[in-house]
Amino acid sequence: MKRSIVFFILISTSCFASLTLRDGKLVQKEEAATQPVQEHYSSLMQAYETQDWKTLEKEAIVVSKSFPDTPFGKDALYFLGVAYFKQEDFEMANRHFKEYLTKEATPKHFEEAIRYKFEIADQFRNGAHKHLFGLKSMPKWAPADDEALQIYDEVISALPHNELAAKALYGKAKLQAKGEDYRAAIETYQTLIRRFNKHPLAVESYIGIGEIYLDQSKTEYPDPDFLDLAALNLRKFQTSFPGEEKIAVANENFHKMEDRYAASFYETAQFYERTKKWGAAKIYYTKILASFPESHLADRSRSRLEVVTVKAAEIDSKKASK
Repeated sequence: MKRSIVFFILISTSCFASLTLRDGKLVQKEEAATQPVQEHYSSLMQAYETQDWKTLEKEAIVVSKSFPDTPFGKDALYFLGVAYFKQEDFEMANRHFKEYLTKEATPKHFEEAIRYKFEIADQFRNGAHKHLFGLKSMPKWAPADDEALQIYDEVISALPHNELAAKALYGKAKLQAKGEDYRAAIETYQTLIRRFNKHPLAVESYIGIGEIYLDQSKTEYPDPDFLDLAALNLRKFQTSFPGEEKIAVANENFHKMEDRYAASFYETAQFYERTKKWGAAKIYYTKILASFPESHLADRSRSRLEVVTVKAAEIDSKKASK
């Protein structure tokens, strides 16, 4: 009990030691202004120009905390976001860019802040983490996919017809596909295609949609609808971008799907062969040749079809002779 009281006193003493009185309020010493706002802001700008990110962070905190209602204080939030971004603390950077953008109706650094937010979303999508419990003092161990999706939506909403919106839509779709939210990912790719129909990322979106259908076809019992949808996507791609070199990539993915479906039919045909149901086996080998003539199993199916056709004919002949 005594140890707990001593510990509490030490913690309390440490906390109060870091505070100072300003305008009748207790504030953190490192956040308290020691000069007029113009002097602190000048130091802030100098740190920004020399890329001294730690000093920029320090001065931006002082200006934003000590002079929050001045134009300097509101501007400092943007520079605080920059300071955290440059130090790869993307969660804190996003938090301050968001605060900056909501302080005024027409922020001076509006587009720059949105661009930084997009970069933060990309960093999160590519594996950057956020602080545990959202506390700056905690290690950056928590995944941030949900934050990335939210930021992408903010970018898309803020600049709906800007190049950045196309990139945000693409990043969002990639992240949705990574999380196996396939329907949402396809919708996002299709939104990009509709809104930016001649953009290079529209090309990548057609490919992305095809890759999703390919992934979905790898289930134990592939849904034939996926193949039809993939064929439709491929036709739209070819129509929208005739002569595009990357159509070859989409074609290759589509042929992989055909191989997957052909393999499913082939396994069924083989089962009927093993059980000597030659007529049923014949039906499935015929389906492969009719539906997937370019699949890697087409030649093998053709050979097996000849065998089971003879077997089926023999059975029919025996039945007829009885």
